[in-house]
Amino acid sequence: MTDHNFTSPNGHPIVGTAETVLATAWISSIDPETQEPEYEGGTQIYWDTQESLTRDGKLLFVCSEGEEWTFDQLLPFVQSMDP
Repeated sequence: MTDHNFTSPNGHPIVGTAETVLATAWISSIDPETQEPEYEGGTQIYWDTQESLTRDGKLLFVCSEGEEWTFDQLLPFVQSMDP
């Protein structure tokens, strides 16, 4: 079980960091007129290129709704004492 100790400003738990990773999507051909590829359906992911994303030099955190927030925007999670 994961303890979520911060929430987004709209109350959703922070579940991770925003990341980028290089990948190659396999194609079978390219349409010469539209220049659009015909995808084969597989992708090679290069995990050693994974990097955390930042905004204005601040690490980006992701809430359970998929929105991105910087740490200074996050709120500490306060557990209710109601039974």
